[in-house]
Order: sequence, then structure tokens, then C-alpha cells
Amino acid sequence: MNKTKKWMSALAIAAMSLMGGQTYADPINGMTAFEISKLMYAGWNVGNSLDATKDNYFGLDTETAWGNPKITKKMIDNVHNSGFRTLRVPVSWGQHTKAEGGYQYKIDEAWLKRVKEVVDYGIDNDMFVILNIHHDNGSQWNHPYFWPSNNTKDQSVRYVTEIWTQVSEYFKDYDQRLIFETLNEPRVIGDNNEWWFWPVDNPQQSKVVEAMGVINAMNQAALDAIRNNGSAANKDRMVLVPGYDASPDGALTNKFTLPTDQTPDRIGIEVHAYRPTELCLTGDRLYFQESDKQTIRDVLSPLYDRYVKQQIPVVIDETSISDKGQGDATRFQWFEAFYSIAQGFEMPCVLWDNGTTWETYQRGLKEGWSDPNTNGECHGFMNRYTGEWNQPQMIAKIMEVLGDAPTADVVDVELAEMAVVNNAGVLSVAKGGVGLMMNQIVMFDTKGQLVLVESNKENVRVSSLVPGLYFVVIATPEGNVKTKVVLN
Repeated sequence: MNKTKKWMSALAIAAMSLMGGQTYADPINGMTAFEISKLMYAGWNVGNSLDATKDNYFGLDTETAWGNPKITKKMIDNVHNSGFRTLRVPVSWGQHTKAEGGYQYKIDEAWLKRVKEVVDYGIDNDMFVILNIHHDNGSQWNHPYFWPSNNTKDQSVRYVTEIWTQVSEYFKDYDQRLIFETLNEPRVIGDNNEWWFWPVDNPQQSKVVEAMGVINAMNQAALDAIRNNGSAANKDRMVLVPGYDASPDGALTNKFTLPTDQTPDRIGIEVHAYRPTELCLTGDRLYFQESDKQTIRDVLSPLYDRYVKQQIPVVIDETSISDKGQGDATRFQWFEAFYSIAQGFEMPCVLWDNGTTWETYQRGLKEGWSDPNTNGECHGFMNRYTGEWNQPQMIAKIMEVLGDAPTADVVDVELAEMAVVNNAGVLSVAKGGVGLMMNQIVMFDTKGQLVLVESNKENVRVSSLVPGLYFVVIATPEGNVKTKVVLN
């Protein structure tokens, strides 16, 4: 049987539950990582919040250490209502740990609870949520919770093992909507080859090669901790793993190995791709060039060939183009090119948002608190204080490029003509060929708003509704039938 898939939002879930029978909030389980990746659609990072670190900020106050206000449900509701179906929650754990109860790194209960609140903002919107270890790589912030070298390998493996043992236990009952990402951008911070190594197939930089081996070990240790938790959900969970610095090259080098998994087909690759770098990050180039499209293809094509073709998903869980005062046209061109090419290579993208705009960056230069070398870090798409978009046109562009969002709820193509609207604006539900007796008809718009409920009718007037795409759910004694109609 041919199938197609369409998304129904969390608002539809609540309404469906009133109808009885299966709802869209039913647990997602038993899916492969590749199947899940097909449903992730567009994602958004709530960056520089739970991942923020600073020596003079402690406890729950670390969430605001880098200048962003605390995350609110209103923010995430707006993210979902704008079309995003995946939320990435970067988290730094190390500052919230201490030696206790047999752990060297026992996570503070209050911090776990706060992380859960934010995760639930996404889960309650029926979004996929990516949860990770972020900014705990030993660095200029002097927080060496892990460091990818042979001398610190034992400590690093212990750290990721203890963190993921606790996190997987705390979230053990969450279904496949919750995705774990083992590490963020593991690398040799401060080294000349922190972000670059050569050649890809056989790197020659000794510290980088050493780091790659330790990163492989940390990925394996993290995965083992998740799977060994004992819950069925954690054995079924999708887990994303990075290569060196989470770059595409880091996942393509022969020094990178996928961890061995006791549950088949649940591993995905996570990469970060701000490409072309001189346009998207720190750099002087302000204009999109036609050749940039080929640059993007050259970055993503090898990942597609090595992984996606083998149904190992690649998730671009950080990408963006910095606002450097170049105006909307250039950024629109980049969004059009990058997202459409990534979609062609079957790679969902998660937009990086750190809350910093070009305007706040410029103000910081005048007041002395902005780094003049970080003009490429202006990725503030949402106003965190209001929960509204700074540049809604950019968000709309992403959704325009990607088109309709997919869903785990299957609509039988053979039933696609079951609901038809005639020229008089009457929705007719055809029973022929499906053997169903009508019970209730429910319609939602594309934002999940309930627009119509009728019982025991085969013909319903819908001419008062605004033209556009609608989802129709027909509740019957045999179960719910889901389809769609377009009102002209």
C-alpha cells in the first residue's frame, strides 16, 4: 500500500483526545533513526541558555550567564506554532555536579528538574527534542570535565558515562520524541587545528588524531550508558554522535567510527554546517554568490553518500547565517539554497539561535563588551524577552522552502479522495469502497486549530472557512481515518 505522511499539531492532539480512540499524542516507539529523521522537519536551538557557563554564576542562575533571559514556555510555543517540529536543548552539566553517592559527577537535582521543564516545553508541543552535553569540553573557561587526549581519556570516559547514566535514568520513560546527542563539538580547544585538519582521509596532526580516538571512546561510553539504563525507551532511543568538532569532515575521516549499538538502526550522525564559512560566520563577505550553492553541495554530498544512502541519518543540528548588517536579500538567498539542498540530501536542519542580534553586537562594540572578532556570532532570530521573532520573515522563508511538514501519522493515499469539497462549498464524505459508517468529522487548519466538528453527517457546509489546506479526521466505529482537503 502506498503511504504519505502529514503533520498534525499538539492542539489537534488535545481535540482528538475528546473523540476517543487513537490520538496523535500516542507514544512514538519502534522507529529507526532514519525514519525519525524524516519527521524532524525544521528545528530550532535554544542556544546560550542552559549551556551557558561563567565562574561567578551558580546553580539555576547560570541559565542567564550569557545575557539571555530564562527560557519560557511562550518561546517554545511560538517556535512550534511557527512551524518548527524539532527543538534542540544544549546543556552544560559540569558546573552542576559534585562528588556524591558514588559519583564523581553527581548532577544537582534542581538542575535536572529545570532541564526537564524546558524539554517538556517541546514535548508538550509534540516536538522532537534533542538533549546533549554542551560546552563541557575543557576550554578557555577552565572547565575540563572532558578533554579528548590519551592523558585524560579515563576521566573523559568517566564523565560522559556518569552524565548519561543519570540523564538517561531521569528521562527513562520518554518515548522516541526525546533524542540524546552524546557530545557537542568535541575537539582540541585552542590548538591550531581546533576547527580544521588535513587531509580528511588520513589526518597528519597528532593531537587531532589522538583526539579522534578518544572521541570514539566517549561516544561508545555514552551510548552504552544510555542503553544499559534498563528502560525499554532508552534501548529504543535515537542517539546522535559527532565526529571531531562535529564538522562534516569529522564524520567523514577514516579515523571516525560509529559506536557499536545493541539496538540496531538507532544511531544518527550530527554535524554542524555554517557554510560557506566566510559568509555564515566570522568573515568579511556579505553577499551570496551562485558558486555558494556548489560549495554547500560539496559539503553535504559526501555525507549523503557515506551515511544517508545506507539509511544512517545525518542531522545538521546547527546551521545559520550570521546577521552582519548585510540586509535580508543575502540571507534569504542563503536560506533558499542551504535548506533546499539539505532537504534534497534528506538532512533535517536545526537553526542555531544564540539571542545575539547585529544591533546588540554593535551596541556592545560601543560599550566595550562585544568582541570585535565575533561578528559572525549574530544568530539572534528570537527576542527572548518577548518570545517573538526578531525577523519573522527569515522563519517564514525556512517554512516556504521546506513546504509541508511530515508526521508520524499515516494517511492512506487510497482514502485521499474520501473527503471532497464541491463548487457549492460542501464537504462530502464518501463511504464507497471503505465500508465505514460515519460517526464524527473534525477539521483542523495547518496550525492545528480546530475549525469544525460535526457528528453523523456525510455532507458538511465549509464555505465559511478561509481558503487553504485543511486536515480532516473522520472518527468511525472502526477507528480514525485521516485525510486532507484544499478549499479554493
